[in-house]
Amino acid sequence: MCRIFVFMFIVMSSLMAFESTNIQLLYSNGFDGDAFIYDVEDGKKTTITFEHYRTFSLGDIYMFVDIMDGEKFDGTKHDLYTEISPRFSFSKLSGSDFSFGMIQDIYIATQINAGSDYTAYLGGFGADISVPGFNFVNLNIYYKSDNIAKNNTYQITPVYQSKAFYGMHFEGFADITERDINTQNQLLFNLNKIFSTKEQIFIGAEWIYYSYDYDSSSSKTNVLQAMLKYQF
Repeated sequence: MCRIFVFMFIVMSSLMAFESTNIQLLYSNGFDGDAFIYDVEDGKKTTITFEHYRTFSLGDIYMFVDIMDGEKFDGTKHDLYTEISPRFSFSKLSGSDFSFGMIQDIYIATQINAGSDYTAYLGGFGADISVPGFNFVNLNIYYKSDNIAKNNTYQITPVYQSKAFYGMHFEGFADITERDINTQNQLLFNLNKIFSTKEQIFIGAEWIYYSYDYDSSSSKTNVLQAMLKYQF
């Protein structure tokens, strides 16, 4: 699995056109729900997130790595989770313009998710949508297969980032399947507005809401995290 990630990243890095990278530090003592993928024994969890986005000659690629510290229900005290999401532009693949109305482009959308005991493969289609007040809005619709669920499912994933207003903006995503809803939304303030630094340093909060309800099993978490983000 790691070889697949490294190979795809190296190949697409060589075709880079635009890139954005950030590191985030998040903390909350409110992870006291009953969702195995998020919650911990004492509710306290620290997360370091490395996030990267870039375009390349055939589309774009987004990836992140979460390094988490907090004792999970199975006794695990540290966890690692990553996703990589390459998309291939219909316009760039065909040499024709696939934009129409609010649609800026259409994509073949793919994704790989990998954790300590979890792997998922997703494939489908995506679109960039022009929405007033937003830097970007993406919508991806996948067919999803993983190593835990008995049945494959769909996943609908909107991703969005608002334009800045007096140094503040919000961004986030939602993953929606027939089994669960997972959404993470951040409200951030750019400290550059106060200190006039060259670095892009943001402070704010991230709200996580996760709800699973399927096949006589259910769990939920609803938590607000303090957040520090450095973008370079």
